[in-house]
Amino acid sequence: MNYEISQIRSVLKEALVIAWTLDRLKGATVTLKLSCSDGSTATITETLDHLSDDTETSGSSVKQSPSTRSAVDQLGDIKKNTWF
Repeated sequence: MNYEISQIRSVLKEALVIAWTLDRLKGATVTLKLSCSDGSTATITETLDHLSDDTETSGSSVKQSPSTRSAVDQLGDIKKNTWF
């Protein structure tokens, strides 16, 4: 899931830069909350502040929670193929 989070962070950063380019925002924050089928969650936050002056400040935060279901419980999600 780390690769996916890295890709999402990159897209969120690009969205903030585009928003700033179009509207000259003083600052902006984007937060995305993900939840997976195994019960794990992730919250990704990207921030850009003070964009109007030359002291741009950016920040990034990722909070992940572990799966709430055990591997044995997840076996019920496996679909069975029926052969005729």
